[in-house]
Amino acid sequence: MFRHFKSEFLLFTLMPIIFIGNSFGQTYNAEVEAKIEQKFNEDYIEITGNAFNKTEMSQSLHFKLSIIKNDAGENISKSDQTGRLVLEPGEKQFLSQSQLNVSDKDRIIVLLLLYNSEDQLMGKDRIVINGNEEDEMEEKNLVKRDLETVDQKHEGEDGVILRGIVIEETKTKSGRDFFKMFYSQYNSYNINGEQVVTVSEDFALANTTRIDIKVDNEVIFQFFVQPNNEFLKSASTESIKRLYSYLQRLKQNRNSIKQF
Repeated sequence: MFRHFKSEFLLFTLMPIIFIGNSFGQTYNAEVEAKIEQKFNEDYIEITGNAFNKTEMSQSLHFKLSIIKNDAGENISKSDQTGRLVLEPGEKQFLSQSQLNVSDKDRIIVLLLLYNSEDQLMGKDRIVINGNEEDEMEEKNLVKRDLETVDQKHEGEDGVILRGIVIEETKTKSGRDFFKMFYSQYNSYNINGEQVVTVSEDFALANTTRIDIKVDNEVIFQFFVQPNNEFLKSASTESIKRLYSYLQRLKQNRNSIKQF
């Protein structure tokens, strides 16, 4: 499946394996679109969540509208609104509405997630009020926790396992370029794993950064980034090769346990 990997630019470290945006690497809003609308009044902001079925088939869905507020005193609060609905072909439906009192110093994330009947994330939208990079990371962590919760809830149920989730946690342009290459190969090889894959980038020594490839929080591969396209392409190919091999071992181990 994979060509022999060669690169004189790379120095990789394979870590010991124990075991399992605005971008999260996944294509959302293609069939069912999540949309947050906001209306500004004198004293508050009115937030409305909507869902739109773009397909010619009925869609059975459930939603989660989360509001994360960090006020001027650095107190963080989170509220969730959830519900279920059926969308007919071409139908747009109102989901939920909230009124927010916001000061100039309040930082707020509003995040709307749409799931199908198999708990696959289909649509996502968000707005950030008075936001910064910390809010962006909090949003990513929030989605990640929601996805992991759904995955754990259905562990062991045939045909209802979340698949193909790849999360981006990069910090530099080179890191983002690598992620684009990595995710393109992930899709082209149709890996579509059951485990959550995270591509994270952290600052290292001497103004360098290190990328970790994680499967359910276990680091399976890491390397130091070089701002060079050939290097990033080679790193992407090797990362995908390691990921594929690791997922295959997990599958074989699981099958062996079942047979036993």
